Amino acid sequence: MKILITVLLLTSLRLTCSGQTIIYSLPGKFDKEISQQDYKTIADMSMSADAKRYKIDSLSNGTIILSPKQDMLAFNLDNLILKCSDESDHSKWQVIIEGHFNMLFNSIDAKKSINSQSYESIRSNLSIRISPNSTIEQRGGASNFISRTDLEGTTSLLMLDLPDAFTPVSKKDFGFWHKTIDDVFKEAITNIDKQKIEKASKVFSVDGVQIEFNFLENEDYAASFALDLSNNSPELVGEWGSVVVIPNKGLVSVCKISKDKPVDFVKYIERIKPLTDNSYTQHQSPVSREFYWYYQGKFTLIAVKTDDKGNINVTAPAELSALFAEKK
Repeated sequence: MKILITVLLLTSLRLTCSGQTIIYSLPGKFDKEISQQDYKTIADMSMSADAKRYKIDSLSNGTIILSPKQDMLAFNLDNLILKCSDESDHSKWQVIIEGHFNMLFNSIDAKKSINSQSYESIRSNLSIRISPNSTIEQRGGASNFISRTDLEGTTSLLMLDLPDAFTPVSKKDFGFWHKTIDDVFKEAITNIDKQKIEKASKVFSVDGVQIEFNFLENEDYAASFALDLSNNSPELVGEWGSVVVIPNKGLVSVCKISKDKPVDFVKYIERIKPLTDNSYTQHQSPVSREFYWYYQGKFTLIAVKTDDKGNINVTAPAELSALFAEKK
């Protein structure tokens, strides 16, 4: 309670103390989720929990940046903001926040207990997390991580899958492995393909047309599982590929594209876009609002625009349009 009272007395949006720059401006993407004051409360409680273990350099745009030469670079608060916004009883926030950081600290300690510089020791722990580019920038940029791009507008990070959390592979550890980026991501995908994913399919009538909607669900692995559909779920890939949308790390939706019904995917996008937009904005770990054409193992962005009247306009990628032309 004393911490909460102290926080409420602080009204400045920017404070500089002990060499720290603390900017309390509410990140724009959360302006409909919480108030400025609530964000400030969450930020201060988070910095208090974090400071038990790390020296903090600054707070900006929903990210706690740590001072150099520590075993972590930064802590993003997106998940905590959404967790706290879901709990109307503010007196429970401190427990939520401390529990969150304790879980992270346990994961960091677990990483230290394994020989992460030995590839053979950790290869079975390799995994992948996909995040919006904006989130990666908040955490210092992709150059600080082992990463690649699978979906335009996002970054795929190489992670260690530990008992309590996922943690990024450090460049220092990667340097000891003497492996290529392709090698380690291929190993990570092999591990992910072994995970149990809930699959569901349902046919909906859209403007009189019967269209199959497919879903993959697993709170930890669904998004990264979708990177290898040709191998782990070939039944979800049509003759001309599939349309894939990954709104968050736990949910994927897929629509197959067949020669017999080549443009059904347009109606699929029109119907499902409001749902996936909501799944993106409301989730603690969003991935992308965009729709992608998955074909021969590659993802190509599909241009989807909504006009002033709410009409959704879809433009197929050039290569897909070329397949349509061949059919004619």
